[in-house]
Amino acid sequence: NAQRQGRISFYMTCHGEESIHIGSASALRPQDHVFAQYREAGILMWRGFTLEQFCNQCFSNDLDLGRGRQMPVHYGCRALNYHTIS
Repeated sequence: NAQRQGRISFYMTCHGEESIHIGSASALRPQDHVFAQYREAGILMWRGFTLEQFCNQCFSNDLDLGRGRQMPVHYGCRALNYHTIS
């Protein structure tokens, strides 16, 4: 995997926890702000964050919304009212 190959410095999975995120996200309004923690990427998926955006953030490339200033898995998206962990 990319983390073991040294291509990303940090990664946490959320296998088996996705339904909890989707269920809670579906009860929120789009204008509600989310202050999430690790393993809560399902909320971003529910709100429309793409897999490409997840990859851009993990690899901190030039398309990363955080411009490479966050650790991998510290997702954030101003347009979706989703605040970063740090």
